[in-house]
Amino acid sequence: MKKIIICFFLVFLSFKVNAISLTDQLIHFFKKEYPIKKDHIHVIIRTQLKKNIYCKKPFFSVPSNFRYLGLVDVLLTCNQRHYYLQVELQTKGEYIVAKRKILRGTKIQISDLKMLIGRLDTLPKNTYFKKEDVIDKVSLRDIFPLQPITSFMIRPFWLVKVNQKVIIIIHEENFTISSTAISLNNGAENDKIRVKTKNGQILTGIINKNKEVIVSA
Repeated sequence: MKKIIICFFLVFLSFKVNAISLTDQLIHFFKKEYPIKKDHIHVIIRTQLKKNIYCKKPFFSVPSNFRYLGLVDVLLTCNQRHYYLQVELQTKGEYIVAKRKILRGTKIQISDLKMLIGRLDTLPKNTYFKKEDVIDKVSLRDIFPLQPITSFMIRPFWLVKVNQKVIIIIHEENFTISSTAISLNNGAENDKIRVKTKNGQILTGIINKNKEVIVSA
């Protein structure tokens, strides 16, 4: 069983560091390997160690789906010995909240948003940290003042909706054809959608800013 666990961690991300204490070594590792603000990181080792571990050149591994925040499992290799640690990574920084109540179905504008500074590791999963990731999206539910905005609360603004009549532009090798079709799904700008032509042919194209569907032959 131990061999299986070790093999599993071999596919994880790895990085070597030099530091004084184990906590300092972990902080140095996370700062170097991941996009975390250097002045706003705090590491707490939650695993109770039987003895203090000192390693001049430790080798840390974390899962490839590591989220940068909260609890994370870390494999420490030190002098050919393996230690499995549960580490809490606390970080502080800016995140987005609603400046006022945003009603369901609203296309979100910059005036609807506000930045706060606080603990990022205690926020809901998939919270947004940049305004540009939220602006022009549509709220799927009412969002209340000072509430963090997550990916589960918003969707792209559909330029084309399902069953909508659209103009399709088909680019052949030496010419371009313009026609009409019916969209088979919703889509935002630069999204790939399927359309059905008058003769029943199903085509796939990309929506441009003019709501046209560009099909490359």
